[in-house]
Amino acid sequence: MTTLNVQTRIGWTADDAATAVLSIRAAAVSGQSLLDEHLEVDGAEVEEVERRPLGARPLRLHAAPGPVSLTYTATVQVEQPASVSDVPLPTLRGLDPGLWTWTLPSRYCPSDVLGPTAEHLFGGAARTGALLEQVRHWVQTNILYAIGTSDVHTAADETMLRRTGVCRDLAHLTATLLRGLDVPARLVGVYAPDLQPPDLHAVVEAHDGRSWRLLDATGMAPVDTLVRTATGRDAADIAWGSTAGPIRLDHLDVAVERV
Repeated sequence: MTTLNVQTRIGWTADDAATAVLSIRAAAVSGQSLLDEHLEVDGAEVEEVERRPLGARPLRLHAAPGPVSLTYTATVQVEQPASVSDVPLPTLRGLDPGLWTWTLPSRYCPSDVLGPTAEHLFGGAARTGALLEQVRHWVQTNILYAIGTSDVHTAADETMLRRTGVCRDLAHLTATLLRGLDVPARLVGVYAPDLQPPDLHAVVEAHDGRSWRLLDATGMAPVDTLVRTATGRDAADIAWGSTAGPIRLDHLDVAVERV
């Protein structure tokens, strides 16, 4: 069990009335306990939004023209289930129907396109829990992590061709290859220590037939130190922020430390 302090400071300028939806609060999920939390906002009205599926707790901010500043701090205790590498993975025929949706293609995870590639790379591997780590390790080893090498439109098939990307790209590719092997996989937005530069992070969660397991395709963040903020099909579901209106982001500062 690990306890972490997290902080996000955001500043933006709105040229006109604008709205922002932020997924920066610690999610209400199993294995994660919120010990303390504080939010300060200047320049905008905060609307509490009903908790979303899979535990996300977004905020909606309504801003008048001018500067807006936000500071979110929390102390969170996390505990991840131990991985089991020798347990057989279920085939699609035997998979829990509640997990089917996580084997399907999505906007940034075209597993139908990369399914043959996944089969070529991993079809000969034993179909056990160890396969999850094999796919994660392959992506970390073969895709260069480099800031500024992709944009919000980059999907996993393009990352596979370019062989470079940021955390969301490596996570998309890992999830896509796993789905191509009929392994349920989804993306998770997290706070993570040790990132350089510090930022909100994207990782993968895959199901081994017993439990969901977190996987960091960049290899930078130990999974027992991750504080979850949102979970979904791909980056479209877990983005830390989305806006409607003329907003210019002035700064985003993230800090995470073990207690």
